[in-house]
Amino acid sequence: MTNLVAYFKQKPKTALGLLAVAVVIAVAWQMGARQPSRLGSNTVSLDYGYAESGGGSAGYPGKAIAPSPAMPPMMDASGRGITYPYEPTAGETAAEVDQKIIKNGYLQMVVEKVADAASEIGRIASARGGFVQSSSVSERADGTHAGETTVRVPVAKFEEAMTEIKKLATVVKSENSTGQDVTEQYSDLQAQLRNAKAQEEVYLEILKQAKTVEDILLVQDRLGNIRAVIEGLEGRIKYLENATSYSTITVSLEEEPIVRAPTKEFRLGAIVRDAVQVLVNALQDLVAGLIYAVIVWGGILLPVGLLAWIVWKLWKRRMMR
Repeated sequence: MTNLVAYFKQKPKTALGLLAVAVVIAVAWQMGARQPSRLGSNTVSLDYGYAESGGGSAGYPGKAIAPSPAMPPMMDASGRGITYPYEPTAGETAAEVDQKIIKNGYLQMVVEKVADAASEIGRIASARGGFVQSSSVSERADGTHAGETTVRVPVAKFEEAMTEIKKLATVVKSENSTGQDVTEQYSDLQAQLRNAKAQEEVYLEILKQAKTVEDILLVQDRLGNIRAVIEGLEGRIKYLENATSYSTITVSLEEEPIVRAPTKEFRLGAIVRDAVQVLVNALQDLVAGLIYAVIVWGGILLPVGLLAWIVWKLWKRRMMR
């Protein structure tokens, strides 16, 4: 130590340089320890990633978790991590929630009367808590009818409704049923929605601590983005709930072709009138053609013929001389 003091006495500039370096390192260390951005008198981090801490904070129970890039980290006034109400999850398994299955059925049937069958299909659906989604009936060239009816019935009544509808047919030409299990997709969407709502709660908590205009605008922008995500997830969940609560049955209907003599299109009086009209039109076209020929070709040939006659007369007179 005595030698070190003696050395610094001999080289005071070196001693001052080392002291300056030590001061700079100490200041940098203190600034790094107080790095989180300020929101008024409290410190709140809006950067991604924070260390896991034990115990809940800011009123949220449970273990603090490191969020994904879609879940920004937060800190309370003491610099501790604000935890989410639960840990992110991929959703419950199919065994833990009711199965969500989208069922669809298609029938192609021959019936006696299409209109009556379409009405009866609607009655079958209504009696089982369903409704008619769409229905159409049209007349074909031979006078018979065809149509298509789509009904929605509760999933639990799907097979029963299909059986009752088939009883209306004289012939079932084709039948098809499909089922799509969306249980995993539905539970994943619910988990994402819970996570998004928890993230929204954290943003609201931070908004209460914000003091500067810049911080308030930043948090409000994040709130707007997460709100759009929540609304999109809610819409997709609502669609799946509707699709899995009610199955869809589409029925194509047609009547047996009937041979009729005369057929519906054979109307003698109308045919005679049509034939007379065609004859009148033909005569009109013939007369119009003659008129055009007389006027147009007459206007062209008359001057040409007159000129030719004059030339012939002059030539003949000259030959006689």
